[in-house]
Amino acid sequence: MKGLRDRALIAVGYDTLCRRSELAALRLEDVERLARGGAKVLVRYAKNDPFGEGGVAYVSAAGAAHLEAWVGAANLTEGPLFRPIFKSAVGGRAIHPRTVNRVLQAAALQAGCDPATIARLSAHSLRVGPAQDLAIAGRSVLQIMRAGRWRHADAVSRYVRAADINIWT
Repeated sequence: MKGLRDRALIAVGYDTLCRRSELAALRLEDVERLARGGAKVLVRYAKNDPFGEGGVAYVSAAGAAHLEAWVGAANLTEGPLFRPIFKSAVGGRAIHPRTVNRVLQAAALQAGCDPATIARLSAHSLRVGPAQDLAIAGRSVLQIMRAGRWRHADAVSRYVRAADINIWT
């Protein structure tokens, strides 16, 4: 169960560029499966959304498959999307936002990453990494802003400034 939840959490976090508090606050009823594959997610609470107006984020087909596997195995029908797991039992409340950091670091350890890399990993990596990947893939600043729900281009430029982009290849 923990592996299914963690794979879904990482996939959804990467695809949506959600902050850890936003991931922890996601609810099952805020996920809409799309006919063409993937899913649309309503991100109700965000740091840059003090009035709770919400924003939309998208999950890839691969991410949605991980999400479906988790939701099906956990037998979730409503409520918090990501929940704590006690032994093999799924809890009823939402995970604590700090859980996202622990999940990422545990996955990196299992993948054989070096200790220095693991120490630098945090939930914020689920915003920085995808933003850089999108920039490397040639996405425009406006597309990256939309994906991460940023309101200002200068915020995106701070996230992607270290991306390994060779314009000559």
